[in-house]
Amino acid sequence: MWNAFVNLLFEILRQIYYVVGDWGLAIIVVTVALRLMMTPLMVKQVRSTYELQKHQPKMKEIQEKYKDDKEKQSQKLQEFYAEHKVNPFASCLPMLLQMPIFIALFQMLAAPSESKPLGGPLAEYLSSNSGVGSFFNIIPDIMNSAKGVYAGSGVIAVIPYVALLLIFALSILIPQLMTPGDKSQKQNQRVMGFSMAAMMLFFGWGMPAGVLLYWDTSSVIGIVQQWFTQKAMKKATEDAEEDKKSSSGPIKKKSKKK
Repeated sequence: MWNAFVNLLFEILRQIYYVVGDWGLAIIVVTVALRLMMTPLMVKQVRSTYELQKHQPKMKEIQEKYKDDKEKQSQKLQEFYAEHKVNPFASCLPMLLQMPIFIALFQMLAAPSESKPLGGPLAEYLSSNSGVGSFFNIIPDIMNSAKGVYAGSGVIAVIPYVALLLIFALSILIPQLMTPGDKSQKQNQRVMGFSMAAMMLFFGWGMPAGVLLYWDTSSVIGIVQQWFTQKAMKKATEDAEEDKKSSSGPIKKKSKKK
């Protein structure tokens, strides 16, 4: 079943390649289409994270109050989530949905090796058609990694691959820095963001450029969606607070007159 999924993804990619004439661009088109389909989930994720951060002080109170009774603490937190319509697991869903695509692309773009002489479906297709998968010659070989290019061609040739790698690391860091919270929470998010970005640099060094191209495109779209959604939610919260103040104002004046 998994091989069928990998082959299906490759077939979709190949059909798009016939239209756009570039393998890297075909990956970007597939990524944009997937992100557009996932937009409702992405908006839900950002809203859930925003609401969790907004209610963090109250959640800490509940945790502190029932710290000696974990069962009661869990029950009260669940009641709190239901009351405020917050799902703490909503932020994980878009990531979980992307992981199969990420892994399938990794396998599809795998270069030939001792264990798999033909490589992934794209490598097999390109070798049988005497072609190379490139991204407008900016990335000459989307199946190669920064590690492989550096070892074979040196510093100059690896620069475009390193650029993809840096965007890959920043795409992990920036959403963490954008997440709202108090000073302590932002400090924790900053530390976590830099740690994860450093880890991604390490893992990304050996990843095929096509996989990084997919992740970079997906993350840039996600960051833009997150920025607009957070901005809209912040404005909605401010408007609601302003309406609350303006509606309570006359009542206060009236009671003062009395």
